[in-house]
Amino acid sequence: MKIQITKKDIIWSYASYILQTGSGAFLLPLILNKLSSEELAIWYVFLAITALVTLLDFGLQPTIMRNISYIFSGARELSKEGVVIQKVETDIDYGLLKSMIKTTKRLYMIIAFIVALIMLSAGSTYIRGITESLYNQNEIIVAWYIYILSIALNFYFYYYTPLLTGRGKIAESNQTIAISKIAFLFSSVVGLSLGYGLIAVAVGNLIGSFINRVTSYYYFYDKEIKNNLKSINSKEVNLLPILWTNSYKLGLVSIGSFLITQGNTLIASKYLDLEIVAMYGLSLQLIILLAVTSSIFFMTYIPRFSNNRMIDNNEGILNDYSQSLFIMNFIYLIGSIIILLFSNRILSLVGSNTSLLPNSQVFVLLVIIYLETNHSNCGTLITTKNVVPFVKPALISGIGILVLSLLSVTYLNLGLWGMIASQGLVQLAYNNWKWPHEISKDLGMSYPKIIKLGFINIKRVIKFKVFRNYS
Repeated sequence: MKIQITKKDIIWSYASYILQTGSGAFLLPLILNKLSSEELAIWYVFLAITALVTLLDFGLQPTIMRNISYIFSGARELSKEGVVIQKVETDIDYGLLKSMIKTTKRLYMIIAFIVALIMLSAGSTYIRGITESLYNQNEIIVAWYIYILSIALNFYFYYYTPLLTGRGKIAESNQTIAISKIAFLFSSVVGLSLGYGLIAVAVGNLIGSFINRVTSYYYFYDKEIKNNLKSINSKEVNLLPILWTNSYKLGLVSIGSFLITQGNTLIASKYLDLEIVAMYGLSLQLIILLAVTSSIFFMTYIPRFSNNRMIDNNEGILNDYSQSLFIMNFIYLIGSIIILLFSNRILSLVGSNTSLLPNSQVFVLLVIIYLETNHSNCGTLITTKNVVPFVKPALISGIGILVLSLLSVTYLNLGLWGMIASQGLVQLAYNNWKWPHEISKDLGMSYPKIIKLGFINIKRVIKFKVFRNYS
């Protein structure tokens, strides 16, 4: 089965990603108005700790999605590494699909339990330690426990997202995200307006997690899937070794990515003033929001990249990737200008208690996150070949950034500038240029020419649509 990406898929991808990553931004005016700088800093610590325990997914999501795409593309067997090229279109092997679903269910049940245990023990100890001087510590602790429940529930049903996207149900997958984020926003707005502070946001997150998983089940288990899975009596195959081979590698990469993007938040909360932490967290949130928004087109096409790898369609990969690369660059440039020129003015208008960092630091962060986003997308495209060649570079870079950041704030007294510089310099040394270069070799075209091809392809699509509308 050939996976098609329709206009509906792209529209819903933008809608859901904007809600998924922008729900925090939509909520920001109220959060900034209702929470103090200290409470805002604690919320960013909540998110950083969550990002840390999310590493326990250990690369399973993209690995499952990729293998589900292979199955729905007609695969009769799955490999630990590499792709078995399927030249002839065949029916779906529902026995293989059933084995994959059962394997992933068991895995995420175990992971959810471990996540809850870590957050209840180590996470709670950390939160109590950094809030002991705050007058509303008990309220923050209650919010933390509710937040733990929402994260554990989210993990328990985490496997539905790769099942939907791997099957090619991009619109449906993104609809579940959109619905859950709307529920999160509505619940949080009501709670914050009533004066429940962090508890309101934690409860909103719990409600959103529950709704996401209910709607995901509804969309995946349609009549066709239910009937075909029910009729399969073949013996279950243990697919854990196949999933684990590349999953653990992506998990190690995730640890490096956490140290690169979120490690500084935890260091800053320990060694810098909470007001600076809030400014840094807010600035980073807006920039990462921009980075994710600029990559939506690319992320939407990941199942099709895997599908094209399966049928050995390199030209299709080049055309799709070139368009996504041009769109990423265009959106990131426009967004960066808006952040630099207008963000603090908008924050002032909404009565924010927290502003962004100075423009000089925001500009450097924009450059660092752009380069990070670009090479991360290249790495993701490489993994559609069912290989993960960047484990060591990711880990070494993450550890290098962590060590340099600690040295810069403890011994060199460079403060936040030292932490920002550490991230930029370490990534420039290798990852920022290495993986775009590998993609250029893989697609047989230089990076500037890939961007140019993307512009030409997009212009051709626009001209075709305009001509069709007026003919």
